[in-house]
Amino acid sequence: MLALRIITKSSRFMMTILKIAQLLFWLAFAVNFAFPLLGENSYWLTWGGLGILSAHVLECIVFRKDIHREYANPLEGYVVVLLFGVLRTGEWIGKKDS
Repeated sequence: MLALRIITKSSRFMMTILKIAQLLFWLAFAVNFAFPLLGENSYWLTWGGLGILSAHVLECIVFRKDIHREYANPLEGYVVVLLFGVLRTGEWIGKKDS
C-alpha cells in the first residue's frame, strides 16, 4: 500500500511538471508569432504548435461527451483539453479501460 502511495504522489508530481511544460510551450508558441524566438528556425515552433493544436482539437471532438459530463461549463472543458490534451484526456482513457 505504501508503494502505491509513493507511485501516486510521484505521478501527480510528474503530471504537474508536464502541465507546466505544456503551458510554457503554449506561451512560447504565442510569443513566437510576434517575435520569432528561434530566428530562421522559428517555423519549427510554429508548425509544431499547429500540429499539437490540431491534435488537441481532434481530442476535443473525440472526448466531447466526457467534456460535457465532467464540466458544468463545457467551454471550460474544451479550453482545458486544448491546453493540456492527453494530460487531461488520459484520465478518461484510464477510466474506460478499468
